[in-house]
Amino acid sequence: MKRFAVVVALLASAVFATAAGARRFSDPVPIVPFFDLGPIEDQLEILIREREILAVDAWTHAVVSVEIDRNEDILWSGVRGRIALVITDRRALATVPGASMWAERGFELRESQPERVLIGDRVAMIVTDRRVYGLEGVTGTWSEAGLRPREEVLYAAAGTNVAVAATRTRVLGVAAARGGLFEADLSIREDVQSMRAHGSLANVMTNQRLLTFRAPDGAWQATDLTFR
Repeated sequence: MKRFAVVVALLASAVFATAAGARRFSDPVPIVPFFDLGPIEDQLEILIREREILAVDAWTHAVVSVEIDRNEDILWSGVRGRIALVITDRRALATVPGASMWAERGFELRESQPERVLIGDRVAMIVTDRRVYGLEGVTGTWSEAGLRPREEVLYAAAGTNVAVAATRTRVLGVAAARGGLFEADLSIREDVQSMRAHGSLANVMTNQRLLTFRAPDGAWQATDLTFR
C-alpha cells in the first residue's frame, strides 16, 4: 500500500509539472545552443617525440601527428578541453577531437614570438607584435587579424567558450562554434578600464561603455554608460 501511494504521488507530480510547463504556441521559443557549452574535461593528450608531435584522443584512441623541422624549437604546449595547442618558434599548431590533422598558422619572418597565449575549453588566442590569432575549438579552425602600425594588445582574457583582446582602438573576440575574429571599434577618447572572461561571456569596461561578447553568437554588444 505504501509503495502504491508513492507511485501515485510521483504520477501526480509529473502531471502537475507538465501542466505548469505547458507552452502556448504564441509564446517565444527560447534559443538554446545546439551543443553543450559547459566546461569539459581534457579530451586530448600531447606526446612530444624527437621530431614529431602526437595528439591522442582520450575517447577514440585516434592519433594525429605532425613533424617538426630539425631547427624548429617547441616553446609551449598545453591541452584544455577540446584543444591541443603547441607553439614553436615558427608556427602555432592546434588540433581537436575528430580532426584528421594539425591545423597550423606560420609566423612571419620578423614577427615576434607569442607575447600572450590563452586557451579555454573550446577557444584559444595567441598574440604577437603583428597579429592576433584566434582558434575556434569546435571545428579546429584558425582565424587572424593583423595589428595596425603602433597598435598593441593591452588586455587579453579567455573563458570556457570565448577569448577576447583589446588595443587602444578596438576589441577582438573569438567564440566557440562561430568561426572568425569579431571586432568592434573604440572611440578616440575611449579607454579600456577592465576586462573579464568567464564561461561563454566576456565583458570589457571602458570609461564610456560596457562591451559584451558571448558564445555562440560571436557578436559585440555595447551599453552606453555616460548617461547613467
